[in-house]
Amino acid sequence: MTALTFTLKANAALQIDCRLLTPNNLADLTIAEIENLNLLHTKNSAKIGDYFDVSGSDINHIIFKNSNQQLDFIGHKMTLGQITIEGDCGNFLGSQMRGGRIICHGNANDRVGDQMRRGLILIDGNANEYCGSRMIAGTIGVYGNVGRYVGFAMKRGTILLTKTPQLHATFQDCGTHTLPFLALLFKSFKAITTEFNSINSLRAQRYAGDIACNGNGEILVSANQVVN
Repeated sequence: MTALTFTLKANAALQIDCRLLTPNNLADLTIAEIENLNLLHTKNSAKIGDYFDVSGSDINHIIFKNSNQQLDFIGHKMTLGQITIEGDCGNFLGSQMRGGRIICHGNANDRVGDQMRRGLILIDGNANEYCGSRMIAGTIGVYGNVGRYVGFAMKRGTILLTKTPQLHATFQDCGTHTLPFLALLFKSFKAITTEFNSINSLRAQRYAGDIACNGNGEILVSANQVVN
């Protein structure tokens, strides 16, 4: 089977809410039924087929093609399967995510993983402000740069970075450590095409926080070193 693929037809005048387009929401539907769904579950909202060409049949792997920062809420409340984004995406990527994995090969906008509870998000490009905000559990990786307020109000979970971010005062520097569990984490990435497969070090600078929310989360900055 080939992945269920949503190819954006053209740039839209407004942001497109993609929260409906997850494996758990689209199970057992035909392509025709998917194209005819209202994006927002309201009678007068635009239909999926108005914005996307839909193809493929494997509901457990969804691909977004020609994607850009107009696509908000990709993977919202996702519970299983994989979503691959072949380009950029908008706000709230993986918000309230509860399982599965999201791979973004471009850049993501604000609030990646907001209130995320479980699962994996890997971003090969950059993530904008409030990455991992209000995060409850799970893992987020950003290979590029992150904006301000990363980990804001996070309770638990791991944010893996390759570049030191501008952190707010409620994160505590815990020093640089060799973390054996990273070997298992990186091994789990091998089945995925991602920039994170170039990391060849178990050393990371660890920051604990958000201390304003009990401080049980962590931000890990890879001490490099990246395989050429």
